Amino acid sequence: MSPVADLIGAVASLLWPLLVIVVLLVFGRQLLSKLRSSDDVTLEIGGQRLNIRQATDQQSDMITDLQLEVALLRRRLDDVVSEPVDAEEVADEFSVPDDTSWMSQEQERTMTPPGGTPSGSHSILWVDDHPENNAMLAESWRREGAVVDTARTTDEAMGLLAAHRYGLVISDMGRHESGIDVPDAGLRLLTRVRETDGGIPFVLYGNVEQVAESARAAGATLVTGSTFELVDYASKVGMFQDA
Repeated sequence: MSPVADLIGAVASLLWPLLVIVVLLVFGRQLLSKLRSSDDVTLEIGGQRLNIRQATDQQSDMITDLQLEVALLRRRLDDVVSEPVDAEEVADEFSVPDDTSWMSQEQERTMTPPGGTPSGSHSILWVDDHPENNAMLAESWRREGAVVDTARTTDEAMGLLAAHRYGLVISDMGRHESGIDVPDAGLRLLTRVRETDGGIPFVLYGNVEQVAESARAAGATLVTGSTFELVDYASKVGMFQDA
């Protein structure tokens, strides 16, 4: 893909993070109100309780991540600003793909019940032993029409996967499970998921750079520590009503 095509894709992918920031600004009013009345308060967001520090840290992390992506986009723009734009190439970039064009035929058969459509097309399973760390982003996704279920352990996640169809699984890497620390819990979950479902998109998210190669080899469709990339990917695989 040419630099121009990359640039156009990057511009389009900025839209979802910007929508997230708008939602965060709405929550910001609640934060300011709480801060005026007490120094030791909690917020309930998406069924998770967060203290003020956790909520503001999540806001800060998402905004910082978006700023980094904008800075990268500006650098790329400087590199290609003098290049001529191919009108046909621009049209291809903005063409609307089929809902399942990102999948192979085998993956589509795996996710689609006989005679029907994917029942979990807007359903996300997010596995993290601290779901409050993702509460604000998960709640913004619910406002965009997604169903976001949470699980704290690998066993809990497998139980939900056995009972429901999901369009996307997101997992952190290390977890505290059954009273012990499991530093490779995310990879273990990935292995178990791939034993039963070879097509469901699986994102390993967080501090995962050191296991990226092995995770991709095990079947992870995305390995990232970037909230921007996570939101963009969830949009691309159709997790939101207007995606």
